Amino acid sequence: MAGLTTLEFEPGIVNHDLKAALDVFSPYLDEKGRVVPYWHHETWHDDNGSSHIKAALLSPFITVPFVNGKITVGPWQNLTLIECDTRDRVRDIVFQVMGE
Repeated sequence: MAGLTTLEFEPGIVNHDLKAALDVFSPYLDEKGRVVPYWHHETWHDDNGSSHIKAALLSPFITVPFVNGKITVGPWQNLTLIECDTRDRVRDIVFQVMGE
């Protein structure tokens, strides 16, 4: 489970702030350091239920306009893949460019 977004790709945001914000909605560990039980864990016998919720709050795709052949994001914005899973994964990213 991963999501795409635009954000300022800065270590404080990427490594701490965004994770803390997503953990408010879907924590992986409780205050005692235990994995929070999600119904997903009962169904699939794994520990990544919070990852599915976090990915759902993001988006599996992003639409970014181009003008005169240049991407139109803010000066500090980057297209960013946010990995939400509890273990390492290999991800494929597909770029589709559409014309007028």
